[in-house]
Amino acid sequence: MTVMAVGFGLTVVITRLYLMASGYPKIGGSTYHIAHALFGGLLLVIACLMLLLSAGRTALHTAAVLAGIGLGLFIDEVGKFITTDNNYFFPLAAPIIYLAFVLIVLIARYAARTRVRPPELVLADTTEQIGQQIGARLSPQRRAGLLTQLQHLDRGALGPDLIELCDALTDHLNTGHDDGRPTLTTRIARAATRVETALLPLGLLRIGLIVVMICHAIWTLVHLILVGVVVYGWRLPWNQLDRMLDVSQHHGWKSLVGLGIAAGAELLVGIGYAAGSVVWLRGDDELGARLGIWSSIISLAVVNVLASYFSQFLTVFTAIAEAVLLWLLIRYRARKRLA
Repeated sequence: MTVMAVGFGLTVVITRLYLMASGYPKIGGSTYHIAHALFGGLLLVIACLMLLLSAGRTALHTAAVLAGIGLGLFIDEVGKFITTDNNYFFPLAAPIIYLAFVLIVLIARYAARTRVRPPELVLADTTEQIGQQIGARLSPQRRAGLLTQLQHLDRGALGPDLIELCDALTDHLNTGHDDGRPTLTTRIARAATRVETALLPLGLLRIGLIVVMICHAIWTLVHLILVGVVVYGWRLPWNQLDRMLDVSQHHGWKSLVGLGIAAGAELLVGIGYAAGSVVWLRGDDELGARLGIWSSIISLAVVNVLASYFSQFLTVFTAIAEAVLLWLLIRYRARKRLA
C-alpha cells in the first residue's frame, strides 16, 4: 500500500511538471488524442494480471508499483471526466486527486498498525506470507519475523488441525537454511540507517525540527494576516503578491466557504506547531513530536485538500515539504524510543 501510494503521488507530480514544461504535447496527431489515462488503465490491468497469475512477493511489489503509476496517470486526467468540455485544468480536479492520495496513504498507515486480530486470521496471513517466499531467498530477519508471529499465536483458540499446521510451518522455518548474507533490501536499509545516523544525529534532528515548526507557525500567522488583508480589499504595494494571496477572485460563495474552513484549519495547524515547539523546548519530546505529527496530518489532510482548489501547483510543493516534515517527525520519535 505504501509503495502504491508513493508511486501514485510521484506520478501525478512528475506528469504535471513534465506537461507544464513541455507545453502540454499531444499523442495522436490531428485526428486522435491518446490520453495518458489510457496508459494508466493499461498499467492497472497489468498489475491486476500479475496479482491473479502469481503469488510471489516480487510480483506483489511490482504490481504495487505499476498500480501506483497507473492510478496516477489515470486520475491525473480526472478534470476531463467530470466536465462537459473535458477541462483538464478544472479547479476541482486538484482536490479530487489530492484527496484520493490522502485516502490511500491513510489506508496504508491503518493497515500497518498493530491490531488485535483473531488467531485464525493471523495464522492464515502467516501461511500466505510463507507461501509467497517459496522459491525465493528468505532473509534471517524475515524468517525471525514469521517465527515470532507463529510463537505469539493463542494456540488455545485454535483447533487441532490448525495447531498441526502451525507446528508444520514452525518446523519449515526452523529447518530452512541461508548463507548468512543479508539481502539487497537489508543492505540498503542498513546503509540508509547509517547515513541517517551520521547526517542527522538525534540532537541535531531535534533542533532542526523545533526550528522548522517555529518557522511554520510564524509563516502560518503571517500568511493568514496577509490573505485577510488582501481579501478584505486592502491592497499591498506588490501586484504579483496581491494576485497570489487573493485566491477568492472569480470564485463563488461555496468556494469561499471552503476557503474559510481551510483558513480555520490552517490556524489550528499553526497553533499546534507553536504549542509543540514550546512543549518540546521544555523537555517533553514525546508530546512535542506528537503535536507536530498531528499538525502535519491536519495540514496535509484538510488544509492542502481545500487549498489545492485555488492553487494547484503551489499546493503540490507545499504538500511535499510537509510530508517530509511529517516523515522526519515520525522517524525522530521512532529513533528516540529505540535510543
